[in-house]
Formats: sequence, C-alpha cells, structure tokens
Amino acid sequence: DVLAGRGPHGGPTLLQPDERLVVGVSGGPDSLSLLHMLAKGVLHPRDLIEVGHLDHRWRPDSAAEAATVESVAGGWGLSVHVGTVDVAAVARQQGLSLEEAGRQERYRFLARVADESGAQVVATAHHRDDVVETVLLHLLRGAGLTGLRGMARSAAVPDAASLRLIRPLLDLSRAEIEAYCARHDLHPLRDPTNLEPTFLRNRLRLELLPELERLNPGFRRRLWQLSRMAAAELDVLAADTDRAWSLVRVDGGPGWVALDREEWGRLPLATRRRVLRRAVATLRPGLRDVGFGATELARSVADAGQAGREAHLPGGAVLRVEYEQLHIAVPDADQPAPRQPQLASTAAQVLPVPGQLELANGWSLDARILHQMPRERITGNPDPWVAYSGLVADTLIVRPRRRGERFQPLGMGGQSAKVSDVMINRRIDAHLRRRWPIVATSDHLLWLVGHQLDERARVMAQDQTVLRLTVRPPSGADL
Repeated sequence: DVLAGRGPHGGPTLLQPDERLVVGVSGGPDSLSLLHMLAKGVLHPRDLIEVGHLDHRWRPDSAAEAATVESVAGGWGLSVHVGTVDVAAVARQQGLSLEEAGRQERYRFLARVADESGAQVVATAHHRDDVVETVLLHLLRGAGLTGLRGMARSAAVPDAASLRLIRPLLDLSRAEIEAYCARHDLHPLRDPTNLEPTFLRNRLRLELLPELERLNPGFRRRLWQLSRMAAAELDVLAADTDRAWSLVRVDGGPGWVALDREEWGRLPLATRRRVLRRAVATLRPGLRDVGFGATELARSVADAGQAGREAHLPGGAVLRVEYEQLHIAVPDADQPAPRQPQLASTAAQVLPVPGQLELANGWSLDARILHQMPRERITGNPDPWVAYSGLVADTLIVRPRRRGERFQPLGMGGQSAKVSDVMINRRIDAHLRRRWPIVATSDHLLWLVGHQLDERARVMAQDQTVLRLTVRPPSGADL
C-alpha cells in the first residue's frame, strides 16, 4: 500500500482516510501510474482526490497534453484543475534555470489548487530513480547529510508550510512504473525534453549514470541505499536538533530569532551546525541550497564569541554576536524595541533640571534636585539606573558618545579611560552603543547611563543639594 508507506523500507502512514489530496499529474508514466492507482478508489476515497496539471508552455503541443490529462482524469471520475504559466518567461525574469522555474511554479500551482479545494496534502509521483539522480546532483554540487537523502517521503510543500507533500512512489523504480503502465494498458505522454542533454539532470540520467553503472554495476542501487540510510539518520538527528533548539532559542518573532550563547557553547559541533541551519529554515522557509560555506563561516563567528561581530547567512539573514545571545535576523524583520535605553536620534538634546527627557521606545530620563539627601542612600545605591551627582546645573546635555571620547570614571582617582573601552568592559552590546545615552555638561561626560559616573560628578561631603538622575523604562516594562 503506497499511501500507508509500507514499501520495502516501511514507514508511517502518508495519508489519513479523511484528508483531501491534490495529485500533481504531468501525464508521464510515473504520474499517470499514481493517478491510475488512486482512481480505483481503493487507496483513498475518490471524492477526496483533486487532480492538478500545470501547462508550462514549453512546447507547442503543451495545450494538447493538458487536454489529454483533463480527459483521462475526468474519464476516471476525478476532479481536474488545469493551470497555465509561461515558465520560460518566469525563468528570464527571475534569473532561474528552466528546471528550477518549472519546479517552483508547479508547487505554487498545486498549493493554490489545495487552497481552493480545501486539501491538506499534495502528492507527486517522484520515484526511486529520481532520488538517485537527485543525490548524484547534490554530490556534484556539494552535499551534507540532507543532500544525501535526496528526497523525503513526506515534507512541507515549498513556500506553503501548512501543506504536506507526500511522494508515495518513492520505493518504486522507473522500470517498475513502466511495467505497471504496460500491465494496465496505460498510454502515458512522453516529454521529448527529457532526452535533451542541455538539462543537467538529463545528462546525469542519460550519460553519467550509465557510465557509472558500467564502472560499478549496481551503482544506482547503492546510491539509493545510501539515500535511505541518510534519511533514517536524519530522522534521529531531527529529534536531537529539536531538543537543542528548545534549549538555545530564548526569543524570536517574524524574521528574527535569539539564541542563548551559553547553551550554544555546550552543544556538540554537529548540533551547532544543525541548529544554525534550523535558524535559517525558520527565518526563510522553503529556501533551497543553504550552502556549507556561509553557514560554517557564521558558525565560526558565533563560536569565537567576539561581541559585535556579524556574519551573513543564506537568504539575507545576518548573525550578530551579542554578550549573552546570538541574534539572527533577516533585513525585513519586525524586531522588538531594545530592552535597553536608547536615544531617539544621534543629535544632542537638552535635559532641563529639574525636568524630563523622552528617549526612544518609551524610555525616559528624569532629573531632580534633592536637599538634605541621606549620605548612606548615595554611597549604598544599588540601582544602576539611578545616579546621584554633586554637580548641579540648570540644564544638562543628553547625547551619544563621541569618537575617541575619554572621561574620568568614578573610583579611578582621576585617571581617564575611553568611553568605548568602558562600554566594552560593561558589556553593552555593540549595536546599542551608537545611541546609548550619555548625560554630560558642555565640558565633559557626567554619567554613562546605567553604568558609570564621572569622578567630577561625585557627591562631596559639603554638598547641600544633590542631583538625582533616573532612567525609567516604558510603562509596564521591567528593568
């Protein structure tokens, strides 16, 4: 039973009895055989089967082929949906090969049919020889374990994650399918482009694979066995990746994800690689050809742990190393506001004393003058977001750091330090430093907000009035 997945290698049930199914049918031997099996109504209820055929307009007789598929499927009492797209034009517009453009358009069409008919599953007639050719193609281009699998028996439809894609004939060879057609007097359509060596897959099938079989009889069978072993290994590794992902992922949203660096560092190398690929798949569902080079470079940057460094990933995603997290996002991500105070712009602003200044994302900075402040509250102040200064002015300036700026950190006996070095030592993430608020006079820095007072702002024993600076988070947020 091909739909139960009980081929030579077993497997779970591919299709539930009450699920509506869309079958992609080109009219060739493989898809016609699958359609014939389903049309009998034994494998699945006929009233839950929809047939989809896409006319690629590659050849002058493509419209006649579409009519043939419609006639055959309709004659077997099945509902038929026919679509048309100029694949060659799509390939030119998007800079794709004809093969890739055709593949993408077929899946888009089948997904539309599924959406219109309320189907949950899409079936294609890929078979064992397709898997062998795909594995060999991946080997030539460079492949990891996922590439060695070739094709999964069940997966998500590309760019339609809610739809399940099944391949019921994956255990059958091309020869067995041709024999099925002959046995049941089926007359499949023959695509002459399958004999054109201009397509790489055709050259593999017509030239390279026969030569490899001559050099090593049984090569196809061994490559097929390799793909099935890889598929079984991937099933085990997928469970391991799920566990690792649940440990390292600490936050995320549309187009971005944050990973915990400490948990990341505990993972084995192979698991870190898979988690990084999971992040790319999460941000760019359906993305193909996630190459080893880019992901490995990003992995090495993440492992090095130098805060502020970035690395580019496939699909336009960027990995940024922060002190406690690895932040991965695509350019169009709708990311949340930073959970740290930031300036609304890089322009200097006036903070009246007393008074308040609005920062970015609902944060604010408040200045108040206190009289007869108990000294123990100042010297024992545990709150980094509150600062006390003996330097009291009518107005202060709130601005970002300046290039090469230095100040005299409190407690260093008047020695100076670079603001940039203190920011690094205080583990302020690099992407936040450019707009991190600094309270200053016209002459020098007074407070690196949340982190460090200047020696010249310290409260002296003789001071009768004290300036209190307070950073307040957005309403309802925690510091």
